[in-house]
Amino acid sequence: MTLAPEHTLGGTRTSHRWGEMPGGWDRLNTRALFSSSNPWGIPDLPPVTCEPARLLPYNDRRATAAARPGDAVHFFLDDYRFEIVWTKPERGLSRCASVGAALTPDFSLWTTMPLVMQQWQVYRSRWCGAWMLAHNITAIPTVSWSTPDSYPFAFAGIAAGSTVAVSTVGIVRDREARELFAAGYEAMCERLRPALVLVYGTALPTCTVGDAPIRAYPSRWAGR
Repeated sequence: MTLAPEHTLGGTRTSHRWGEMPGGWDRLNTRALFSSSNPWGIPDLPPVTCEPARLLPYNDRRATAAARPGDAVHFFLDDYRFEIVWTKPERGLSRCASVGAALTPDFSLWTTMPLVMQQWQVYRSRWCGAWMLAHNITAIPTVSWSTPDSYPFAFAGIAAGSTVAVSTVGIVRDREARELFAAGYEAMCERLRPALVLVYGTALPTCTVGDAPIRAYPSRWAGR
């Protein structure tokens, strides 16, 4: 992790805040920049081989407080429930530190979003993963995509042969969503050749594409 020299403190050079860090002074998290090998600057995450015993929802404080060895935190929730991991990572990601392992945040990629917005969502997810690693938290990349136009950056920053995580929640009864998932899943397997795919939700037939084994974790919204 490197610090951007112009953003190590808040305010402007002539401001009384130059020697302070007021709340919200660095909304883009430029104070911590991570190495990247892709044209979007999406942080690179090293390969990880990890098969959590259980996936605990980030917003369930009781579950994370009672975590057992081998558990991991997941973010397959509405975005607003975990936005704090980006806006205040020191505070928001502390729950992951108490568990010891986490999937990277699943910031939504909607087909109606401009591509630049989708790129930003992917950047934020990988950035949080790199932040976790810098703070000794095992980070398992969560992969999401929209249309084929998103593939080049949707898989960026993830090392080939790593364990990855995906979610099928919300697509079981939506034909178009299932088709988009199937196409993206095949592209992901071809590009990343994952050692293991963690599937949160119903393991669709699509998840048997390729040689990557899967581990399914039932969701509280099974069948949706």
